[in-house]
Amino acid sequence: MLISDCDMKTSTFYTNSGHIRIFRYFSGGVALVFFLMRIFPGRLGDSDPIGRRAMMLFSVTYGIIFIYLMIPGLKRLVKNYYLPPVLIAASVIPIAIINSKYRALLLAGSPINTPDDTMTVSILLLFPLIITAWQYRFPIVFLFFVVLGFLDPLLIILVNESFTPTIYGAFNASLIRILALGAVGFMITELRDQQRNERKALEEANRKLEKYALASERLAASRERNRIARELHDTLAHTLSGLAIQLEAVETVIDQDNAQLKSMIDRARTTVRNGLGETRRSLKALRASPLDDLGLTLALQRLADDAGKRGTVLVHTVLPKEYPDWSENLEEGVYRIAQEALENIVRHAHTSSADLELMGDKESLRLTIRDNGRGFETGGMAQDGRYGLRGMRERASAAGGELTIYSQTGRGTVIQFTWEAHHAGSD
Repeated sequence: MLISDCDMKTSTFYTNSGHIRIFRYFSGGVALVFFLMRIFPGRLGDSDPIGRRAMMLFSVTYGIIFIYLMIPGLKRLVKNYYLPPVLIAASVIPIAIINSKYRALLLAGSPINTPDDTMTVSILLLFPLIITAWQYRFPIVFLFFVVLGFLDPLLIILVNESFTPTIYGAFNASLIRILALGAVGFMITELRDQQRNERKALEEANRKLEKYALASERLAASRERNRIARELHDTLAHTLSGLAIQLEAVETVIDQDNAQLKSMIDRARTTVRNGLGETRRSLKALRASPLDDLGLTLALQRLADDAGKRGTVLVHTVLPKEYPDWSENLEEGVYRIAQEALENIVRHAHTSSADLELMGDKESLRLTIRDNGRGFETGGMAQDGRYGLRGMRERASAAGGELTIYSQTGRGTVIQFTWEAHHAGSD
């Protein structure tokens, strides 16, 4: 049924059990109606034998479609090819049955009731049209039903091998059917596209809202951590510092011959100093990094601004306005690499300008920092670690990426950190 790969990829119908259940009910209902018309010809259906045979063919056709849709596990087995056969059958077979009825009536010399048959076929084609239009693009839907529309006169020509008045009637009925079903198909595809666009817009809005909520949560958490750190610094750290000073003062006034007391004071003072050191380390770890307060983009911009304030280096930045939700480990690595690189530029590059550029998406990231300074020989610098290259490489490795350094004496330096999702197992 002229199905493209793009249509298959964007389709959601084949995995929607609700649509399949409706199609199953429709087929079963049609099969039942035509069966009742067949067994009660005088009241519900055509009493003519040819008409009764057509009703039986309709009943058998839709009964087979109903049974096909009732087979458990078949949809999971054939996947995207599950519904096209029944859509084609539900669209083509009604036309073929009506034309076989026309042929039998012509051979028997009986009159043909074209309007009633055309109405029957149009109603039967309406449901496959709705399903097809909801699934595929309008040009495909329209082309499919144009082909179906001209099957009537084509089959009549093949049967009669000549032009007859019946052909003209079938041709006019086909044109009316094409226009009517085409209009319905166009409206359905427009409604479908509008619904999908609204769904995408809603998903995008939800994604931005989640990102904003996450940023707000991180900001609130970082402020709380900083508040706790300040309180601990003003209370516990100051208390331990005061206690250490008092113990030193006590040591100056005690009897130096009292070795036991002096030893106890020394142990107490060592314990206090160790506790003070642990407290300071805990406070440092507790304080939120600039990433928690500002986010990656603003934190990198602040690094660039600080480098310009501390020295004579003007750092030009190219930063994304929005970036994916990279992992905290990756963002921390990018920030620390940029921090170390800018520090080296300010202290050692002897340059007036530098560039910092961050690009990427959810699958990749690239951080580039370049300057036009005096440069260096990377081999020698890597060995003595003077510019913190080893630390940057360790940061890059820990973040799941790769650090590349291009530098030559007198020609500046380029530091580039790259990360790709399929190469970063930890991320």
